Amino acid sequence: MIGTYLHQVYFNCKALLKSQNIESSASEAFFKNEIKGIYEKLNLKSEEEFENLLFSKSWKELQTLTVNNSLVKIFYLINSIGEFNQPAEYYDELQRFKYEHSIQKELVITQNEVLQLILSSLKEYEFLNNNFKPTSHKSYFFLSHDIDSLYGSTLQDGLWAVKHFRPDVMLKIMANAAISKPHWFNIDLIMKMESEYEFRSTFYWLVNEGKIDQRQTNSDYDIKSKPLQNSLAELTKTGFENGLHKSISTDSFKTELNKLPENTVGNRFHYLKFKLPQAYRQIEEAGLKLDASLGFAEHYGFRNSYGYPFSPYNFETKQAYSFLELPLNIMDGTFQRYLKLPVDQTAKTVIQFIEANSSNALLSILWHNTFFTDYKYKGYKEEYKKILTYLYEEKFNNINQSKILNSFSWKH
Repeated sequence: MIGTYLHQVYFNCKALLKSQNIESSASEAFFKNEIKGIYEKLNLKSEEEFENLLFSKSWKELQTLTVNNSLVKIFYLINSIGEFNQPAEYYDELQRFKYEHSIQKELVITQNEVLQLILSSLKEYEFLNNNFKPTSHKSYFFLSHDIDSLYGSTLQDGLWAVKHFRPDVMLKIMANAAISKPHWFNIDLIMKMESEYEFRSTFYWLVNEGKIDQRQTNSDYDIKSKPLQNSLAELTKTGFENGLHKSISTDSFKTELNKLPENTVGNRFHYLKFKLPQAYRQIEEAGLKLDASLGFAEHYGFRNSYGYPFSPYNFETKQAYSFLELPLNIMDGTFQRYLKLPVDQTAKTVIQFIEANSSNALLSILWHNTFFTDYKYKGYKEEYKKILTYLYEEKFNNINQSKILNSFSWKH
């Protein structure tokens, strides 16, 4: 039920201190009564009718009906209900929900809106004010790398070399290919760079190969090959982690997970290609403990206006899913492909976002292995290092999948 879910939101919010005297049952009863009061004022007979209303009305219509109720806003935003069952024109050529049609564009996507609503609600409701107090902690950060291509340098960096009249680069690329040391197979470089700051990251791997069409491609590497298996083992051995990068094939999650080590707990969808709420059902059915996909390709910030991992609400079972969704806030391709930001402005923009959310959040940063190279993506490696330096010097807390599950898993 929505009331039970909101109770879980507040009890799992790291920016709130819970009174030692508060009873879980009393908190749950408070939220249930508040939700019941809201739908009864709308002359609705049940919570199910209220849920149907949430799906059928626009964000603006809903706020008018519920008089801008903070609890309704929290539930609606955290679960991205504004993305459910939208017309075809709201999705791009990869069937991804477009940022331009999102509520976050209106609200300002770089703001942790849900947290502000939670904190402001303490002043609105006597029960909440008596039982929850604001607190603060330095924000955590999660580093990750989607490994889409390891052997694409020969073609793509080669085209860069031709375009920029660099025969020396072309010769170097061809030499690397000849000795099977492709420029983009740089897992060791990434590990070394992050280890210098004592940081650890997660690598998301595609287990299916091949081109799908002009726009979509799975990997250009064989996950079962010895070089790849050695990389997976070395990452685990040195404290880094591996995860699934769910491909765009028709294979099930179970089939793909079977091609990775048994202890794989996390996923991120390739191309961030997923639809809600269908993707949440797939993740739950797969038995995954964590998904790290909830971000827009076109813009950085909070896709569901919330800065913490959360368990989405299952509208079929009327309770929270068992897995954690870790929203994606920062992706290199957002700046390079979509915002077309000058390379030397990338780190500055990312750091400004981190500074604005320096407390009470877990910020997820994705940097593809291809962006650590010197030609087509020249300069992005240096920008990433600036970000790492800032995080290190400002003493932000690095956290990986395992620690997230230990520290942020919801108490249901």
